[in-house]
Order: sequence, then C-alpha cells, then structure tokens
Amino acid sequence: MSGLADSPSVQIVPADEGAARAPVRRRRRWPPTLRFDPMATLFIAPAIVIVFLVSIYPVFDAAVLSLHRTAYAQKVAFVGLDNFVALFSARGFWNSAVNALIFTTGSLVLVVPLSLGLALLLDRNVPFRSVTRTVVVLPWVMSQTVVALLWAWLLNGDFGPLTFLAEQMLGHRPAFLSDPTSAMASLVVVNVWASYPQATLLLLAAVQTIPQELYESAEVDGAGWRARLVHITLPMIKPTFLVVLIQLTLLYFNMVTLIYTLTGGGPLGGTETLAVGVMKTSFEDWNLGRGAALGLIITAVNLLISLVYVKTLRPAGK
Repeated sequence: MSGLADSPSVQIVPADEGAARAPVRRRRRWPPTLRFDPMATLFIAPAIVIVFLVSIYPVFDAAVLSLHRTAYAQKVAFVGLDNFVALFSARGFWNSAVNALIFTTGSLVLVVPLSLGLALLLDRNVPFRSVTRTVVVLPWVMSQTVVALLWAWLLNGDFGPLTFLAEQMLGHRPAFLSDPTSAMASLVVVNVWASYPQATLLLLAAVQTIPQELYESAEVDGAGWRARLVHITLPMIKPTFLVVLIQLTLLYFNMVTLIYTLTGGGPLGGTETLAVGVMKTSFEDWNLGRGAALGLIITAVNLLISLVYVKTLRPAGK
C-alpha cells in the first residue's frame, strides 16, 4: 500500500473530496425562463409579420366585415348576425353545401385508391419507370385554369372530341356540361385527373421508406399481397395518408378556379359550391358582408374536417 501511495502516477482522492466533485442535478424550472435574443428576433420578425398580414389579420377583418351591411367595399351599417341568418335561411346556401359535399366526397373516393394504386405500381421495377413517373406528374404541372379550358374544349357539346367519340359509341350526343348531374360528374372526373399526381407523389415517397425486410419476412411466412398491403403498407404510411386526406379534402372543399372556369357554378346552380358562392357573392353581387360571413363558415368547416381526420386516424394512445 505504501508503494501505491508513493507512486507519482497514482493519485488517491479522499471520499469526501470525490463526493464534493460529483455534479449536482438541479431540477428544471417550469415554465422555462425565456431569454430575449435581439438577433434571433430580428431574423424571425419578417416571417411573423407576413404570417400575421396574410393569415391572421384577414380572418379578423372578415369577422368584422361579416357583421356589417356593405355597399361595394364600404361598411354601411352594423347588422350583427343578420348576414349569417340570411345565409342559413337561403335555399341556395344549402344547395351549395350539398354540391360541395358531393364534389369533395366523389373526388376523394376516386383519387385516394387511384393514387395509392399508382404509388404501389411506381414503387416496383416496371419497364420505363422514369418515363411513367413523368407522365403521371404531367397533369399536376398545369394550372387549374389551363386544365379547365382544356377539358371545356374536350367536353364541348358542339365540337368536343370526347363528345364526338361518345356519340359514335352510344349513338347520341351526350351533354356533358349542359345537365346538372352530368356536369357535376364531369367536374369530379376533371378534378381527379388534375389532382391525383399530388397524392400519388406523397404516397410513393411514403411507400419507399418502408424497409424491404418487412415484405421479405412476411412473404416467407406465407403472407399474400393483400395481407402485406393491410398489415404492412397501410399502417406504415398512415401518417402520410392522414396528411394526404387533409390536404385533398381542404383543396376540394375550397376549390374555386377549376369549377368557376369550367362550369361557372352552373347549369342551374348544379355545380356551385360554397367556395364558388363566396366569390360570386363578394365580387359579382358585391355583397362583401355576406361573402365574409360565408367565408367564415367555410373556415369553421375546414377546422372541423381537420379535427375529425386527426381524431379518427391518430394512433391510439397519442
């Protein structure tokens, strides 16, 4: 023991001294203390200002505007909730709500399985996969105005190519855009064609993150393609699937350009949705107060839809 004590390479630390050197854990204060950083505030301030001016202020301005009777862009008199009462008592409001529900639901029913099937197909080593992916994305490159004008020409009742082909096959010339029912069906098909690439790309990116070892193990255990889809693919892409559903639902429910350019909300109001009603009420009838009230109703419906999706598809326990 004396040899160890005299050795220069060995240092004996007393127990009390070692205990004194041991770090002392301190409990974190809650809430944490915020420290003001001028430089960080300087960098983030422009983003905060832009978000406030673009997203927050318009909502408050619309809320104030909805409580007034307007003449063009001027507030004439405070009317309280009269604009909301007038909307809910109008038959056109409920007709537009039903049209919005049909348009949104019909588009989702077609787009979701189509996009998922294409994503699974493009994930495989199919011939000309790069070319196929490019072709799939092409409709997404076009603006809604271009898509509407293109399909308005294709479905034209006098000289449209698709009208001519249908006449040759059916023996009569269908009126795709002249009847409320067929106009809504045509609008749904056009919307599906224009928007499926967005969902396909998102789902494809999610599918490609799934480890191949899971599929190989399931195949060894005798699981077929349907079992692999239900028990591996769908659970693994569930977060992305939720994002896609929310994005598409809000996109369809608030869509204006495609509908207004292709059908104008007609015929006989058969394709006029709530979002199109906001545009017509505000900028054709110049009733900005009632248009703002309708816009707030749409905002509330958007929040409700998002909450329902998150609540329904959120993993258990979270």
